[in-house]
Amino acid sequence: MSITTCPAISANKLLRRSRSICRYALGSAMLLLAACSGSGDSGPPPNTPTTTPMALVTNQDDTTLTTVRLDGKSSPVINTLSLGPVQADAIGGIAFSLGEWIFVTNTESNKVAAIDPIGGLAPILETFLDVNGPVRLGQRPMRIYRHPSDKEVLLTMNEGDPVTGHDTVRGCAIGGSVTVLHNSHLSAGGTKPHITTTVCLSGTGEHLAAFSLPTPANPNRQELAFVSSKTTGLIDLLLADPSSGAVRWSPVTLPGLVPIDLCDSAEELSLGYPVCDTGLTAYQTPNHAAPAGLFWSQVTGKIYSYLSGYGSVVEIDPATLSIARKVDITPPLPSQTVFHSVGITPNGQTLFLVGEDRSDPDHVFGTFGSIDLTVAFPAPLSATELLFPRLSDIRPARFQFTPDGVRIYMTQSNDVSGLNPTQTTNLRKDLLFIFDPSSFFSLVSELALPPAEMHAMDLWITGPQGAGSAKGAVITNASPGVNGTVSLIDGATNAITATIPVGKNPKQVTVYYYGLAASDNQATPNW
Repeated sequence: MSITTCPAISANKLLRRSRSICRYALGSAMLLLAACSGSGDSGPPPNTPTTTPMALVTNQDDTTLTTVRLDGKSSPVINTLSLGPVQADAIGGIAFSLGEWIFVTNTESNKVAAIDPIGGLAPILETFLDVNGPVRLGQRPMRIYRHPSDKEVLLTMNEGDPVTGHDTVRGCAIGGSVTVLHNSHLSAGGTKPHITTTVCLSGTGEHLAAFSLPTPANPNRQELAFVSSKTTGLIDLLLADPSSGAVRWSPVTLPGLVPIDLCDSAEELSLGYPVCDTGLTAYQTPNHAAPAGLFWSQVTGKIYSYLSGYGSVVEIDPATLSIARKVDITPPLPSQTVFHSVGITPNGQTLFLVGEDRSDPDHVFGTFGSIDLTVAFPAPLSATELLFPRLSDIRPARFQFTPDGVRIYMTQSNDVSGLNPTQTTNLRKDLLFIFDPSSFFSLVSELALPPAEMHAMDLWITGPQGAGSAKGAVITNASPGVNGTVSLIDGATNAITATIPVGKNPKQVTVYYYGLAASDNQATPNW
C-alpha cells in the first residue's frame, strides 16, 4: 500500500437542416478528416447509410441530438433530432448496441430514446421507451452501459428522486434502480428495443457499473454486474449471466450476503465521522467513500473501485465478493499532488491516475501516476507518481485511451475554482494534449481548441478488433446558452480539419459507425 515515485509509465429518416447551415459547413466538410478517409470501418458495401461514421452530439440546452458525418463525403450535419421538451441538462447518456440501435437517456421525462441509425439517409427517432407492459423504466436514467459480452443488452443507471435518491417511479424504498433494455435489429427474427426489467438498488447518488466476466484462468465464472452508489458508498451485485435464466439481473441474494459496504472506520475517523456500523444492515448507513470510478480487469479478474472520498482504490474479488486489497493514492510528502481521476489502460494491467499540484502560489501543475495491477496477491498494490510530464498551468480534465494503448487524448479544464488570482491568470485554457504512454509518456501534440467553457471528447477508432487506433477525434466546444461547435481532428496529423456549428451547449459527443459495438473498439474510458 505504499507510494513511490519514478520517471515514467509504460502502458502498452431525414430531418434536414436549413440550406444556410449546409452552405456554411460545406467548405469545411471537404477538409473533414481528409487523411482519414478510406477503408477501416467494417460493414456493408460503401455508399450505403450503414457505412457512414457519425459523431452524435448532445446539445444540452436544446435537448437535441445533432448527427455529424466524419468521412467528408457530403455536408457534415446529417440531421438534428429532438429528444423531448427543452429542459436544461435533460440528456443523461448515449450508448449503442450490437443490434445497431442508439439509445439516449432523458433524465427529466424518465424515458430512453431508441434511434435507428441505419434505416435511411439519416438516423430516425423510432420511439421513446418508458414502459413495457407491467415493467417501467426507472426514474432519472443517467449513464447507460452496453453489456460487454451480450452486446444487445444495455443497462441504464436510474438516480431516482433528486432529493432522496429513491426511485419513486419504480417504488424503490432505499435507493435508485437499474433498467435493462434488449434488442436485435429490424431484420428477419429481430425485435425492436424494449424494456425487460427494472431492479431496485440499495444505494443512492451517482451510479456506475462494471461487469465481471469469465477469464482464461476462470472460464466458468458466473457473470456479475457491480453497481456502485456514490452518496451511500456501497456496491450492489446483480446476476448478469444469461445462464441465470429468469432471475437474470436480479440482486444477488446468497445467505448472509449484503451489498459490498465500502465503509472504512479509519477513513471515517480521519474525516471527522464515527466508525462504521456493524451487522447485516450496516450497509444502509451512508459512508463517505464516494465511489467515483469502477473498472474490470480481464488480466487480473478483479473489479477496481476508485473511492474519491477516501483518496484510495480498492480491489474486489468476484470469487469472494469482498475487498481483497486497498491502496492509498495520495502521494507522500513532499509531493503536493492530489489525484482526482482514475482510468484503466486497455490492456487491463494498469490504473492511470490524473491529478494536479496547486502548491506553487503562481502556477498549477497537471500530474499523473499509475498503479500496477499485475502485482500478485497478497503483495500490496502501490501507487506511483510520475515525475514527468508535469504540465505547467494546466488542470487535466477528460482523457481517453485508444484501444491499442499507444495514445492518450486529454482535454484540460477551464474551471478556476480553488485557484488563487495569480494561478487563475496564468491558467492555460482550451487545449487538447496527445500523449504516447509507451515512450516515456512523451507529449505528441498540444493543440489549441476554439474558446469555450468546456470541451467533451470521443475518438473515431478503426483497425483490428479490440486494438484499433485513432483515425480521428471529435471535440465539442460548449458554453451554456449559446450555439456551440464540434472540432474534427485528423488522427494522423493531429490538426483540426473542420469546426462545425451544432446546437446550444454541446456537452457530450459519441462516435458511432456500423460494427463498432462488435469490434470492441470504442475508446476507453467512455465518459
